[in-house]
This record gives sequence, C-alpha cells and structure tokens, in this order.
Amino acid sequence: MGAEVLKKFGRYFLLDHIAQGGMAEINRARLASPEGAGRILVIKRIQAGFGGQSEFYQMFKSEIKVTMGFNHPNIVQLYDFGEEENQPYIAMELVDGKNLRQFLARFAELKQSFPVEFAVSIIEQAAAGLHYAHSFRDKVTGVSLNIVHRDISPQNILVSYDGTVKVIDFGIAKAASNQESTRAGVIKGKPSYLSPEQISGDTLDGRSDIFALGIVLWELLTGRKLFAGENDLAILKLIEACATHVKPPSTLNPKVPKELDYIVLKCLAKQRESRYQTGEEMQRALHKFLYSSFPDFNPGDLSYQVKELFKAEIVEDRKNLQRLSERADELLSIMVTDGGRGGSGSSSSGDRPPDPSEENTYPGGRKPTGITRVLDIGKPGKNEKVEIDMARAPQGLNVGGVTGAGGQPRPNPQAVPMPNQSRGTGSGVARPMPSGARTSQTGQTQAGGGGDSGLMKPLLIGAVGLVAVAFLGPEYGIRIPYLSDMLSSSVGTSGEAQLTLEGQATDVVVMLNGQTVSQKLPYTVSGVPVGTSFTVQVVGSQGRFAQEFTLKKGERKSVPVVFADRPINPNENGMNTGVKTSVAGAPQIIAGTDPSRAVVLKLNVVPGGGGFTVTLNGQSLDPDNLSVQVPLDSPLELVVNRNGFKPYRREFVIDSKQLNGAREWPVDVAMEPTRFGFLTIRTTPMADAIILIEGKPWVRKTPLENEKLPVGTYQIRLVNEALGMEKSISVTISDGRVANIEERLGIR
Repeated sequence: MGAEVLKKFGRYFLLDHIAQGGMAEINRARLASPEGAGRILVIKRIQAGFGGQSEFYQMFKSEIKVTMGFNHPNIVQLYDFGEEENQPYIAMELVDGKNLRQFLARFAELKQSFPVEFAVSIIEQAAAGLHYAHSFRDKVTGVSLNIVHRDISPQNILVSYDGTVKVIDFGIAKAASNQESTRAGVIKGKPSYLSPEQISGDTLDGRSDIFALGIVLWELLTGRKLFAGENDLAILKLIEACATHVKPPSTLNPKVPKELDYIVLKCLAKQRESRYQTGEEMQRALHKFLYSSFPDFNPGDLSYQVKELFKAEIVEDRKNLQRLSERADELLSIMVTDGGRGGSGSSSSGDRPPDPSEENTYPGGRKPTGITRVLDIGKPGKNEKVEIDMARAPQGLNVGGVTGAGGQPRPNPQAVPMPNQSRGTGSGVARPMPSGARTSQTGQTQAGGGGDSGLMKPLLIGAVGLVAVAFLGPEYGIRIPYLSDMLSSSVGTSGEAQLTLEGQATDVVVMLNGQTVSQKLPYTVSGVPVGTSFTVQVVGSQGRFAQEFTLKKGERKSVPVVFADRPINPNENGMNTGVKTSVAGAPQIIAGTDPSRAVVLKLNVVPGGGGFTVTLNGQSLDPDNLSVQVPLDSPLELVVNRNGFKPYRREFVIDSKQLNGAREWPVDVAMEPTRFGFLTIRTTPMADAIILIEGKPWVRKTPLENEKLPVGTYQIRLVNEALGMEKSISVTISDGRVANIEERLGIR
C-alpha cells in the first residue's frame, strides 16, 4: 500500500506507511511476536516533533476519549493507546478496503455512474454508525455525551472489500466530556462538507452530521462535488445559499428515483428542524427506499462490486502484505529480546487488547498464570509496569515489599504503596496474604491472628449488618420481627410514606406526577417522594380530581376523592373501545396495560393535519390525542391509514433497558404520499405557515424548504403574530415538481 517501515514500535511492529494527514501518520502494523502475524491493525501516531503542539495533542486525546468505548459494526474499533518514543499513538482496527473518495475516482476513470442501490446501502450503514455515536452514553454514568463528528466526508467513510461500511476519524469530534472548545472564528472540518450551522458558529448537534452525510450521498449519486468554489470563502457562501443552490440529484442523474430526491433534499435542508432529526430516521428512510425500489438487493452485492472495482489492487496488496509479514518475522527472530512487554518507556491502555496471543512478550516465552497485579512506577507518561503474579509467590515474599534470596526483605527507596499493604514495589512474584494475617503499626504483615480476635471480627461485622438491615429494611419492605419495630419506635418513624385515595370506581385513571399508576379506586400510593411535593390526578366519567401533597417520612394519609369539573362522556374519546382517555391531555391507555410496566408513547404523524386513523395492537386511538400508555417489553403493532398516502405499518418493542428513566417514548410516523411534489416557502418577515390538510391545520415555520406533500391544492395562512402580519395564499402541488413561493406579509 505504501512505503515500507519495518520497525519495532513498543509492543507492535510497523509494516508500511499507508496515509498521512496533518501532523499524524498512519501505518499498518502487527504485534511484535511470531504469533502476532494473525491480526493486522493500524497504528496512528503523532509525527515526531509535533507532540508538543498542544492543540493537535488535545485533538489526538479527544479522539481517544470519544471513541474508546465505541463498539459498533459501522465505526472503526479502537483497541489500544499509549505513548512510545515520545510519540502518542492509537492502535485501531484495519479496514481492508477503500474510502469513498477513491470509489468516486475509480467510477470517474471508468466513466460510469455510482450504482444507486450501492450508494444508498453505503450511506444507510454510515447513518447507523453516526446514530450510535450521537446517542452514545458514558458506560459508567449513563449520561449522554452528545457526540458530533464534525468531519463527515468521502475520505472518512471506508468500505471494506467484504462490503462493510466504517466511519473513521473522530479527531475533531465534539463531545460533552471535552474540556477544550473551539476558538472563536475557527471552523473545524473540510469546507465543502460543513453544515450551515457550523459556518454560523451555532451550537452543533447530530443534525450537522446528517447535513454532511447528505452532501456525500448527493455526490455519490451525481458523481460531482456539491459545494465547489475557487476558494474556501466561495464554498462557504454556496453552503449558506444551499436553499437555492442544491438541486435534486435526478436533474443530473436520471437514474435517481424522485423518492430518493426527497430523502437527499431533506438531509440538505438549511434549517436543521426540517432535516431528519436523528441518524436512525435517515437510516430507516434509506432502508425503506432501498428494499422497495430494489427488492432483489443483497448486502453481498456490494462486496462483489467492490472486489470487482479494485481486484488488481487487492491481489497486489495481498502479495505485498505477505512479504512484509515474512520480513517482520525474520527481523524479530534476530532481535535481542529486551525482556519487557514491547519496550520500556511505554505506557498503554485500552478497552481490550488487539490480540489474545502475547506469549513471547514475557521473559522465557511463557505468560504467567494466576492473579496479576500491575504497578505503575515513575512519572506520568514515562511509567514502567512491573507485574506480580499472585499465584506463583515463593514463601516469604511480602506483596508490599521487595524480597531477596531466602525470603528476606530488602529495602526499596522508591516504594509505591498498594491497598492494604506495606510500602514498596515488587519485581518478581508474590503470594497472597495468609488467612488471618494482620498488619502491625509499622506496616509489616504478620502471620497468625487466630484465637478470640479472629472469631470476634466476623461476629461484630454480622451484628452491625443485622442492625443496619433492621433499621433500613422497612424502607424496602424488609422487616426483622421485634428488632425492626424497636428501632422504628426509637427513631420516631414507622417506614415509608403512603397515600390512600378513597372511593369506589373502576373507570378512572390515577396519575402520580403525570404518570399513570392505576385504573381503579381505592388505591394506595406507596413509595411516594418524602419531603417534596407531588401531584395526584384522578380522571374518569364523573369528572376530575387533582391535588398536591407533601408527606413526611412514615406518614400514612387517607384522602377521599371528590370529583370536580365537568363529567366526561363515557363514549367520548374511545372510552368504550378499550382505550381510556382523560381530560387535560392525559394519555390514552391500552386495555390490559400494567401501569408499573408501562411508558407513554407519543406519536407524531408527519405531515400533520387531519384525515388519518390510528390503531395500536388493533385498538383505535383518538387522532387528536396521540399520547398513549403502552406496556414495556411487549410487541406493539402500529397501523396508520390516510387518504392519498401509502399505509403505514410498524411492529416494534419498547425495551425497558433503553428508557434510562424516561417516562415518554417519542415515535415519528412519516407518511409516504402515493403521488407527491415539493413545497418551498420563503417569507418576509419569517412566519408560521398554517397548511390545511383534510380541514385540519399543520403548522410549519418559514423558510420552508422542499417539504414533501401529496398532489393537490392547499390553502395556506402565513402569520407573524408578533408583528401582527398575515397573508393567505393558495398553492397547487404537482407530481414530482417543486412549488416555490416567495411572499411579503402585510399588516392585518
């Protein structure tokens, strides 16, 4: 692939140079052991002399911080990182393939267009990888990191020879965990693939990457650059004018269906509210298009195409790689073993090692067995690791000290303490502390510890644990006879707070802080917040009850439910169809839903307006209140029918593990018109565009760009309430055409 390197680099052996960008260089590599030839990986390292440049070093560290926890088939996996020879490095997965820029160049050489189905399949996989990154949460805290790639381009999307797509290079990715921020006036990313909000300096989210991915898709379909200019400034001006500059791909490539035009234009909307809101939405739209337009497509087809395009390079590279690996084995066999683990002075860390085979990285060619502890000695960045095999300890060796011949300890002036051990470092093997051993005041471990003192310690621990359970147990429904009651009375509490709602009713909805908890009275609310206010609502055919409470710990309160407000008609909003609703926008409830294992599903039908019917698990929902409580971890079948649109049907399960404490689960229902065109509206000043669909309003904000609408004539009100300005217009949408409207509002 590139120039030979053939150099040992810590625990790795560099084979050849494959790329260089900015201040980093990228090499193919393998483990520096005879068994390491089985896996070829990539070493990305800062070039010598550039490690001291703080900004670039921070970008390098940011890439590690952002991607270390990633594990997704469409994102390159990071294996290991560290510093060797004063060069920070990352060890990562090798993608045996080409990037999309190389694909475009090859099709240009052949004077062929990129097959539509392959372009869609590639971008679908990339969108799935980006959605994973955008929604990635810290593995420990569960907090969303709000990652934005910021540098999506053809060079950073790889396609392997087996047809797998990988997103790479999160070097300038922005995450909530990053401490550094972009300097004012500095735009990060390639100019031709920036989003409008990147240019304007707005706060970025995942929709910025969706815009960039839309650019890449447009270029694959047309075979040319979307935003190309004489200089960077000219390019940025074109992006700012994307609302008028971007044309449907089918105008340049007649093989592109108009349904795909819509997907591309939606990705490239200037206003991010008009784009796909998540990578998953984009991926679903592409997936649906791919298999409805190309029903015989198989993911393996992409692999065949890639191998056919680059078959000469594949054969040549296989020969070259085999030669390099053989040469590496020869060099390794004549090298003097340094007795370390891939060179001293290195410090590496990683989520998982690149290869489980590490036999020859240990003295004598044998890896120690048993429990191993690693001590880091020295200054940060220049640590030496000393391994202590706890299972092979000779007699007389203290874990916390250095032992010489005959098991006698010798002093160590650079002692490093370990938990529960005396100060010192070990450079050999050690054994665990004997059962019953104790530590003296000088820190020396002593054998013995039997007799009464050995028995009293577990008895004392057991007694303390029993008292703790008796004291805290009632909070979790655990009581120890006599002891729990005695402790409860001594501290003036009798367990958790409870609220009992009195009454006799089976046609009501009981809600605690907006969350449904029961469908009948009487009902006892247990485990309510103590010392903080909470709201209880009860709605039903007799009316509504709402009241705020604050309870003390252990308080038991009973409240009669007295209904107020107007009575609710039992036949209203599907009360007799198995779906119950309440006043004040309370969610509908699917019959048989267990409130303790439920979530509120919020449906958003796009485009808005009227004329649709919704059923969930065969039960009709009120189209004016698409908020419904559904069971978790259970199959759901959603069906939406609408005049002028294709039927929408989706089967899914809301996994309780994905909620992370959320009480609502939003789902967008994107209806696909059978015959449609596009609507673009620009107004002076900006306004709400109220579009009547089947007699019901659908509100969008201007500027409105390439909004997909069924063929027909629409009455639209353009309203700016703040300025008291308004205008009414009539617009006709024709099949496959764009209706461009520019209006200046007048005073009412």
